[in-house]
Amino acid sequence: MADTLPAWLPVLFGAAGRVAPEAAGRAAAALLTRPGGRNPPQPWELEPDALAPSAVVLGCGLRALAWGREGPLVLAQHGWRGRPTQFRRLAAALVPRGYRLVAIDGPGHGVSPGRSATPRRFADAMLAAADELGGAEALVGHSLGGAATAIAVQLGLPARRLVVMSGPSRASRMVSGYADQLRLPAAARAAFDRWFDQHAGRPVAELDLVSIRLSGTTEALVVHDLGDEVIPVDEARLLERAWPSARFLYTQGLGHRELLADAAVVESVVDFLAGGRVGRSAAQEPGTTRPVE
Repeated sequence: MADTLPAWLPVLFGAAGRVAPEAAGRAAAALLTRPGGRNPPQPWELEPDALAPSAVVLGCGLRALAWGREGPLVLAQHGWRGRPTQFRRLAAALVPRGYRLVAIDGPGHGVSPGRSATPRRFADAMLAAADELGGAEALVGHSLGGAATAIAVQLGLPARRLVVMSGPSRASRMVSGYADQLRLPAAARAAFDRWFDQHAGRPVAELDLVSIRLSGTTEALVVHDLGDEVIPVDEARLLERAWPSARFLYTQGLGHRELLADAAVVESVVDFLAGGRVGRSAAQEPGTTRPVE
């Protein structure tokens, strides 16, 4: 979640953790979960949009972009420091197929409420949005938002299909690694862990995707690039064992974000959401995507 740490930060938290462990642990957790801005937009996010989205303000305070007015709802959630416009190419492919897509600006991002972002808070946002919009046929999430999709289903969102793109299957390991980098003393580390467990409403590891068992009524597609520079592809490989009924699509050369805009990937995602076969359109792009059935 948080970016690379400055060298002085572990020194500061190490000292603070010895003097005031509870406060230091909670402050470290709060720092980790504050996005503090956005990643620069990708060039394809700035292209002229033939299908202009509508800005939506939901009753719960969340902001979103909506494409299409009728049809089954696909609810999308961006990742850490992401933005709803990352789903514009998916929307352009879905709406002509009779779907509408609503992409949430996650908690702690843009003008949506809150200062922090965690997988649980993103999942709660999806639950609130789906409830207000009359339910969601499918969920699509990228990166941190990908983790949130399965959590939302586990928490009771009855989506028939979900798509996890470039998502971490063990978000708790990312959290733990951040605490390791800060070199928190034991008491401060315990306070740090308690903060996450409290905000997750359960031990945070229980919300890892590898710990979630999908019901027989929910189909899943996992899309990941073999050279993902942010979330290693091993995270998706672990889900092959945890989610034996899921479908997997691996790409080559697209990295963490470009798969959101790749035409073959978008077509495969749309085919999956529409109940079709995954991977055939992707296989037509040698060297770009490789389907795994």
